[in-house]
Amino acid sequence: MIKKNFKRITALALVIAMTFSMAGCEKSKNSPSAKKEQEKFDTYLQESFEESVTTDTVTLHYTLAHPENFGITMEEVTLGEFDVSEETMAEEIDEINAELKELEAFDYDLLTEDQQLTYNIVKDVLHTNLLSYDNPYLYEPFAYTSGLQSNLPITMSEYTFYDEDDVKDYIALLNLIPDYYQKCLDFEKTKSDKGFFMSDTSADEVIRQCEEYIADPENNLLIATFNDRIGDVPGMTPEKIEDYKKQNHDAVINSVVPAYQNVIDTFTSLKGTGTNDLGLAHFEGGKDYYKYLLKQKVGTDKTPEEVIETLDAQIEATMGELYGLAMVNYDAYMGYIEDYENFYQGLDTVETIRYFEDVFVEKFPEIPEINFTVTPVHESLEGIVSPAFYMTPPMDDYENNSIYINEGSESGNALWSTLAHEGIPGHMYQFVYFLSNDPEPIRTLLSFNGYQEGWATYVEIMSFDYYTEYADESYAGIEAINTKLNLLVCARIEIGVNYQGWTLEETSNYLTSNGLDGSGAQEIMDYVIAEPGNYQMYVMGWLEFEELREYAQEELGDKFNEVEFHKVLLDAGPCQFYILEDIVKEYVKENK
Repeated sequence: MIKKNFKRITALALVIAMTFSMAGCEKSKNSPSAKKEQEKFDTYLQESFEESVTTDTVTLHYTLAHPENFGITMEEVTLGEFDVSEETMAEEIDEINAELKELEAFDYDLLTEDQQLTYNIVKDVLHTNLLSYDNPYLYEPFAYTSGLQSNLPITMSEYTFYDEDDVKDYIALLNLIPDYYQKCLDFEKTKSDKGFFMSDTSADEVIRQCEEYIADPENNLLIATFNDRIGDVPGMTPEKIEDYKKQNHDAVINSVVPAYQNVIDTFTSLKGTGTNDLGLAHFEGGKDYYKYLLKQKVGTDKTPEEVIETLDAQIEATMGELYGLAMVNYDAYMGYIEDYENFYQGLDTVETIRYFEDVFVEKFPEIPEINFTVTPVHESLEGIVSPAFYMTPPMDDYENNSIYINEGSESGNALWSTLAHEGIPGHMYQFVYFLSNDPEPIRTLLSFNGYQEGWATYVEIMSFDYYTEYADESYAGIEAINTKLNLLVCARIEIGVNYQGWTLEETSNYLTSNGLDGSGAQEIMDYVIAEPGNYQMYVMGWLEFEELREYAQEELGDKFNEVEFHKVLLDAGPCQFYILEDIVKEYVKENK
């Protein structure tokens, strides 16, 4: 469904007006004054990029493998600032408003199409950032899967050593972790004082993750991975290798491990100070914060009520698919249920991704062959991280990619769809495609998880169309439906808990009333309370892509071309869905 409300009609009217005056616009965009404005805007974007990418060493390192080639340097090694004081927040709001004023001073009509797209994206990001200050104490730096305690070890273990200076920076960063974590823990204490600290269940999970991570300090991930990599750094002598190994060992034992122990001690002391064991809706300002999360995490302009309506309709339709398939082939359905754990056994990860690369050519634009490795996560992270993840490479080194598989995850069997999601045509394909088109650098710093996770889920569902090479067609169909249903139901519970205020009883009743197992209600609730909005990134992101596709197919009919449609989505790159919708509308109008 393409929504029509006042804001969207106004935006569409602007597109139509620009189309009717195309000849004049093209002429004005090539005039001396237009060229001057475009050059000025390019300078603004470059300066914004340089300022943003140098806020901390990790951001710079993961964005640019060789910043010196871009004329960018950082004198000080830093993890950045974490300051949520009232004074700092007021200063940041003033800075964002000043940034908006500077951006809006440009003559939009004189900018090129690509510049206008970047302008729209950046302006909307700035407005969304302002919303985060309405309820700052609902932000959680130590969340289940997106928190520091699980993400920082992965980030540092993948910190690429291009030269010896990178090794020095890496060790310096490890030694900065205690101070940075302390600032985050001070924020947790402030949250506690203001009545916004997490539930004891969530605190126990953070404590468990940290205890597991430092259970065996001498075999810590950051020691093992460093020792494996240091010998490959150019110019390393045996003496230097041993010296750096010792420095890294000391940094892990004396800085990283104590920082995690500090998290354990602080969270243990703060247990019992939480005032709410339920979702965001039960916090003051919680429902408004959830609306912000939909905009920030998903990039949708749907209201929570519209999201609920969409999810309910999709669940009903998917339930119908499941019942219909079971009735047609009941034996296959029962065989799948009884043999689910062995459904994906025996898959070779690299071969499967290369298989996807071959078969998906018929659906997506082709890009040069992608280089990648698939690696199991270190055993110290098996109880902390997701079943799988893709590490995004720097924009100037996107030829080398890494996918990690958590072999200790309960979902570890689901490799088929996981590899489509993380690899090709999911995250890895989408990211390499985006970077291969030489995007404006500032766009590589902007996070649009709804687009990225939505895309990966959209293509993950498609992957079951090709599983018939390995299993009965009915099995593949059931697994596709099962995957969709699990995602949809969890997303529905997530918004029920965090926006509608569902209790455990209401959540359990929702499951049982839909013919599902209500005994899993507590586990789902614990997750969605700790990670509000996360399921919506995957589910509403996927459904937004489906809506755009249905719209294009309905409007274009026989003229619809799947590869061309996907090229439009990929060429636009990560952005908000309401911006992407306007791009798709323009594509449809040009191809009718």
